[in-house]
Amino acid sequence: MRLAWKELTYNWKKYLLVEVIVILMMFMVLFLSGLVSGLGRAVSSGIEIMDASAFVLVKDSEKLITVSSLTDAQYKKLQDEYGSWQTPLDIQRAYLQKASGDKKIDVTYFGIDPTGFLAPKTYAGKGLSASKGEVILDDAFREKGISLGDTVKDSSSDVRLKVVGFTKDKMYGHVSVAYVSVDTFDAMGEKGNPMYQKAVHAVAISGGLAAHVKGTESYTKAQIVEALPGYKAEQTTITMVEWLLVAITAVIIGVFFFVINMQKEQEFGVMKAIGTSTAKISGTIVSQGFLIAALGAAIACGLATAMSAALPASMPFYLVPAQVAVVLAFVAISILSSLASVVRMARIDPAKVIGGDFQ
Repeated sequence: MRLAWKELTYNWKKYLLVEVIVILMMFMVLFLSGLVSGLGRAVSSGIEIMDASAFVLVKDSEKLITVSSLTDAQYKKLQDEYGSWQTPLDIQRAYLQKASGDKKIDVTYFGIDPTGFLAPKTYAGKGLSASKGEVILDDAFREKGISLGDTVKDSSSDVRLKVVGFTKDKMYGHVSVAYVSVDTFDAMGEKGNPMYQKAVHAVAISGGLAAHVKGTESYTKAQIVEALPGYKAEQTTITMVEWLLVAITAVIIGVFFFVINMQKEQEFGVMKAIGTSTAKISGTIVSQGFLIAALGAAIACGLATAMSAALPASMPFYLVPAQVAVVLAFVAISILSSLASVVRMARIDPAKVIGGDFQ
């Protein structure tokens, strides 16, 4: 390891270029991984983060909360069966705008019970109260000029809502979420549409499913997320591109290290000629590959993490530890390519290499 480090520091200009290339390639993979995860969460994070294990919808809803509509009898039965382990959830795509402005902003309303387990955690302001006319917004709305205490209005009903809090990472169908009470949700529906009929879209369940209500079907959180329009197709396509990039990057890094060591075969021959053992040369080769790859992985992870923190909330970028661990595969590939070089180095005849005859 010491000999490997001495060579790296002595020929630092040559290895700096190598290191920059390794960092850029690893960072590129991490960036795409973050986009894959971020785009997925932009579709479903509002559901994924919920403290619910399952959702009960009507049977013909195709697992879509927005098209489900429970009857009063079904909802009453679910309340009786689950008690405090259930809470209503209504979802509606719409537009809102500042009370003093005309610009419409896409929004997905989540109608919830303010005292239930679906109430979002706020990092600014407070939670919803029992009174009508309050809203908690995803922090992406701050970038659109909306602040705590502002009054916004629903574009279709002109119902005014006071912003009482902000929450983080709440998206549904690539649109930021606004949480309102079920009463406020119904008030907006009645004022915006004379044909509106009050009905709970779905019931979220916390804990195990203990009963079945006729005409309904229960689904896990994962099933609800996978049924969201465009989720599967989008994730499949981008994930395919991601793994193609991972494979290409892995091959390039592997070949890169192999070629670097091929260029040093004359040096290896001289080292053998002066009595340096094959084991020591092998250790130097593997150590150099490990040091370059490990340093590149650490810097690439640091850059990706810093970018994740610096990007605006509206940017669909999200990194998880499992994705960061992908770069460890590149470290392993670097070591394996170094081992391939070790096999070739072990065959070196010092006399032939120095004479230029080794192939």
